[in-house]
Amino acid sequence: MTKKTLAFASGSEHKRKEMQMLLSPFGVEVVTPKILGINFQPEETESTFLGNSYIKSKELYRITGLPSFADDSGISVAALGGEPGVYSARFGGPGLTDKERALYLLTKLGDSSNRNAHYSCVVTYVDANFQKSFAGTVEGQITLDYDEIGPYGFGYDPVFYYPAFGKRFSQVPEEEKNKVSHRKKAMTEFLDWFQTIQ
Repeated sequence: MTKKTLAFASGSEHKRKEMQMLLSPFGVEVVTPKILGINFQPEETESTFLGNSYIKSKELYRITGLPSFADDSGISVAALGGEPGVYSARFGGPGLTDKERALYLLTKLGDSSNRNAHYSCVVTYVDANFQKSFAGTVEGQITLDYDEIGPYGFGYDPVFYYPAFGKRFSQVPEEEKNKVSHRKKAMTEFLDWFQTIQ
C-alpha cells in the first residue's frame, strides 16, 4: 500500500493515538486539525453517530482537500433509554472532565439492576470519490463504582466492565482493548474496504 496521509476529524489526542496504532500497519499517517494548524469546530447537529461522523469528515475534507475520516462514538445505557448516546462527550453539561461525566452517569443510573450498556462507533470516510461509513459495537455493563486505579483508557472506560476480559476497559492495556473495541471493529471494516481502493 502506498504511504498515505489521512486527516482525522478529532481534537482528542487519545483517539488520534488509537487510530494511528490501528492504521500504522497499513502505512498510513494520521493527522488532526491541530497538527495541521486548523481551527476545526463543526457543529454536530445530527441525532445519530452516523450523521455526526459524516458532518465532521465531510467538513474536514472540504477544508483540507485530504482524504478525511471521522468517528462519532459514545456509550449507550439500556436503563437510561440509550443515554448518553451521541451526547456522551457532553453528558452532564459543559466543562465536565471525563471522570465527572462518568460519575454523573453512575449517579443517574443509581442502583438499577439493569447495568447493560454498549459502546458504539461509526467511522465515515470522505474523499473526492467516496463517502463510506462503517460501524462497530461492544457490549458490557456499567459498574457500581468508578475505577480509581486502572491506568488505561479514557472517557467512560473506568465504569465499563467487559465480561470477556473480566475487567473494566480502564484496566486493559490499549493493545488488548483495541482487539475488541467498538472503534477497532468499525476500523477493521473501514481498513478492509480502504485496501480495495488503493
